Amino acid sequence: MTNPFIAATLLMAMTLLTMAGQHAHAHALLYDVVTGEAVTLQLHFPDDDRPLFEPYQVFAPDSERPFQVGRVNAIGEVTFRPDRAGTWRIEVTTADGHGAQARVVVDEVLAVTRATSHQGWWTRTLAGLGWLLGIFGMLALWRLRRARTDAG
Repeated sequence: MTNPFIAATLLMAMTLLTMAGQHAHAHALLYDVVTGEAVTLQLHFPDDDRPLFEPYQVFAPDSERPFQVGRVNAIGEVTFRPDRAGTWRIEVTTADGHGAQARVVVDEVLAVTRATSHQGWWTRTLAGLGWLLGIFGMLALWRLRRARTDAG
């Protein structure tokens, strides 16, 4: 015959182990590995410095509600998996006000067919002209003020 104390101890141990396993499973972080086409943008400044951990938003075609939000990863990249064809918009804004907006065209098989930047060469050219006009304007104002001071 079995000792009732040993039987009760074994029953209690089995119950505790079963409950502990269920509790641990309820708090588990599970994952699936998904393979497929993803879009990755590698971001960098002109001096090859990278914007790390800056906020970004990804917008699906014809949507003003973000499809994905997050932060640029530790190597300066944004990655997302499009779920439909069309032109996707990615916006990245740094804490000091710099920003970029890229557009990525995805075809029916969800492959990237074209990527364009919101800041093309013409935007940079206009910004450069603005800087030059600003510098020459300040120089002209300084010379005008100096001429008035010398005349008076």
